[in-house]
Amino acid sequence: MIKHSKPVLILSLLFLFTFLLGCSTKSDPAQSVLEYLNSLVNQDADRAVAVSCADWEKQALLETDSFLSVEALLNNVTCKTVMEGDTEAEVTCNGTIDMTYNEEVRSIDLSLRTYSLIYQSGEWLVCGYK
Repeated sequence: MIKHSKPVLILSLLFLFTFLLGCSTKSDPAQSVLEYLNSLVNQDADRAVAVSCADWEKQALLETDSFLSVEALLNNVTCKTVMEGDTEAEVTCNGTIDMTYNEEVRSIDLSLRTYSLIYQSGEWLVCGYK
């Protein structure tokens, strides 16, 4: 009979629990696109860049800047991952970005775009759209 079996069992379970917490699954690429869109309408350039791949960072800044002089909001926006591989994904969205300037409302129909993403450093990053 082993005298210290209970502490060894507790330590083993603690190690297993810690290991399982560290092994997370990939997030949904659609969630990254929603985060990107929210950063645009909230004029949060830092966040837009943070959820963009290196090749898209300048465009993310330009897109964020385009919302500086308008009041913008997401209207009935939902996004869905339509293709997901190990390192690439595509996401489509429905709904609009509604922009108000001088009481005139213009909308961007998000269903006309397919967002391209890459998986890098443990997260899905927006890398453009078609």
